Amino acid sequence: MPLVDPRTFLLVANLLGMLCALVLWVQAKSFPDDIEGLRDWSLAVVLIGFASGLASLRGIVHDGFSIVAASGLLLLGQLLLIIGLQRYSGRTPVWRPTLDVIGAILVLIAWLTFGTHHYQGRIFIMALAHIGFFGYGALLAWRAEPRGFGGRFLAVAFLLGAAVALWRLATLSMAGGQPDEAFDRNLIQQIYLGMFSLGVLGLSIGFILLANERLRVELEFMATRDPMTGALNRRAFFARAAIEWARRERAQRPLAVITSDIDFFKKVNDTHGHHVGDLVIKDFARRASAMLRVPDILARFGGEEFVILLPDTDHANACQVAERIRREIETQRDKTLPKFTVSLGVAVTAGQAGQAADIEALIAEADAALYRAKQGGRNRVEA
Repeated sequence: MPLVDPRTFLLVANLLGMLCALVLWVQAKSFPDDIEGLRDWSLAVVLIGFASGLASLRGIVHDGFSIVAASGLLLLGQLLLIIGLQRYSGRTPVWRPTLDVIGAILVLIAWLTFGTHHYQGRIFIMALAHIGFFGYGALLAWRAEPRGFGGRFLAVAFLLGAAVALWRLATLSMAGGQPDEAFDRNLIQQIYLGMFSLGVLGLSIGFILLANERLRVELEFMATRDPMTGALNRRAFFARAAIEWARRERAQRPLAVITSDIDFFKKVNDTHGHHVGDLVIKDFARRASAMLRVPDILARFGGEEFVILLPDTDHANACQVAERIRREIETQRDKTLPKFTVSLGVAVTAGQAGQAADIEALIAEADAALYRAKQGGRNRVEA
């Protein structure tokens, strides 16, 4: 069976690299700034593509370009893949001592090319480098958030690259002593180059999937959360509350709502400014959420008004939760903020006659209790 010219594989890898780099660059321009690493990956596949292009010119240009420079670009491209994943994961990129190792590898490659003309030695050194980069890349991809299909796909793509390089090492003795001025046309090398071409595409697709999953998570968060406090917004609250209401009806379990309002909040804004007022709201949301269980829901309805949903909570326990929040807020934790207090209203339903017919009616009852708390002097709980 005739073998494909190795130049074909390298040219395909070059073209795929340029195409993937274009896609990654477009995504880097359109994605939020906090999704980092896309530019690094875009540059990485460009370098890998150029490396493939230079390698395909073997026998046409000087070996210093087609072997040594191509190897350097390939290793720098793989380093940038790692740097991109580190940036994506929020880590500080680590360039040294990897750059020093790459420099040492290039010196060794040059010696094996022009000094000893040791073809198999070059393959051995480069395969070891590939295993190191791909193995570490697989670890970073597996740990990357969100832990979904994109990260798993990317980790598998890295592992396949490492496996191919390891297989290349294991079959190195079968490569034969190829002269430096000719391409290695044996079947093993053909498969190795073919997997290399597909690997550029697979790694790029994996990182694009991973970045898209991060974007989806961020968009979902923005759509459901109050941007200032991180609490649920009104729309997301009612979506979650509808689920809890239906569960309450099926299980005949109590459901409680606490409405809260920061006392004299307008005075805080007028006296200290809106910036301090925003800090007060954030402080309340942070400390109130710390008083809640995992299934409890804290939502900001607007301004200084917050609503808390307490599944499977009866009247006595709901009042205890509200009182704990009131006492916590009454205690001034942050001396840089003005001391403030909060009034809270509690309403509970167990689906009995005369009780709220839906979640909005339950919130209305809690609001009525909150109004009584304010009328009664503020900094108190009414139920």
